[in-house]
Amino acid sequence: MLDEAARKRVALEYCRRINEGDVDGVLALFTDPPHVEDPVGDNTFTDRATYRSHVAGLVAYGVHETPGAPVAALDGEHVALPIVAELRPEQVPEGKFLRISLIALMRIDATGRIRHMRVFSGHTDMSLHTTSDPAPSRHRGDFDNS
Repeated sequence: MLDEAARKRVALEYCRRINEGDVDGVLALFTDPPHVEDPVGDNTFTDRATYRSHVAGLVAYGVHETPGAPVAALDGEHVALPIVAELRPEQVPEGKFLRISLIALMRIDATGRIRHMRVFSGHTDMSLHTTSDPAPSRHRGDFDNS
């Protein structure tokens, strides 16, 4: 079992790698096969090739994730991470982007790999913005070891 600080680092590392556009690096954080519900109630990915395609699509849309402070569970496995994701899917008009507030719930095994990730967001958690809108503020815990 990983301690809480190590599990929190894994969760933040996921955001760092996705922001770098490191598709293979993101996949390396997951067990094989991955089990990802993104978002819960819509898409479930249970094989590497399909999840890789999903992550590559997010990167192609210019995704940038601003994480909040991760919260560990007492069960020794779970971490909840609030994230504000910004991206520009092809259906979004030029000069605008989509901002999504979400919670990623990650189940991390003893080797530090994500066994199961569930992403929670709904229609009311999405908003359209112009490119001149300010980015969300960074939260304590972003990519550090706190």
